[in-house]
Parts: sequence; C-alpha cells; structure tokens
Amino acid sequence: MSTLWRWAGVYLLLMAGLTAFGYLNQQRAARLDRLQAQVLDLQRRQTQLTLQRYDLLSPLALRQWAEANGYIPMSLARWERKAP
Repeated sequence: MSTLWRWAGVYLLLMAGLTAFGYLNQQRAARLDRLQAQVLDLQRRQTQLTLQRYDLLSPLALRQWAEANGYIPMSLARWERKAP
C-alpha cells in the first residue's frame, strides 16, 4: 500500500506542476496578445502620421502656405535691377 501512496504523491505533485505551468503559459499568452494589439495600434498610428505629414508637406500644401504668407513665384516676380 505504501507504493500506491508514493505514486499518488508523485502523480499529485506532477499534476500541481502541470497546472502551474499551464497557468503561467496562459498569462504569457495573454501578455503576448496585448503586445501584438499594441504593435498593430502603433502601426496604425504611424500610418496616420505619415499621411498627415504628407498632407502638410506636399507641394500643393507648401504652395498654399507660401501664397498665404505673401510669397510670389519667381516666374511672376519683377526683376528690377538697381542702379549702382
């Protein structure tokens, strides 16, 4: 009978270890899911910022800003020579 109790103790110890290992594995899987969601969110944010940067620095946007601030295209400016 003592052999049976020894194997029962070993079995229970292994089951407790397997349960703890499974719990830790589930915690790591949940953390990995959160990190992957965060990566997707950051990639989405990077795409938005890239599009916003293009909108602000596109040639047409720069031209509108320049015209709003009084810049005149070189081809339309008057070229006057100052007499020395």
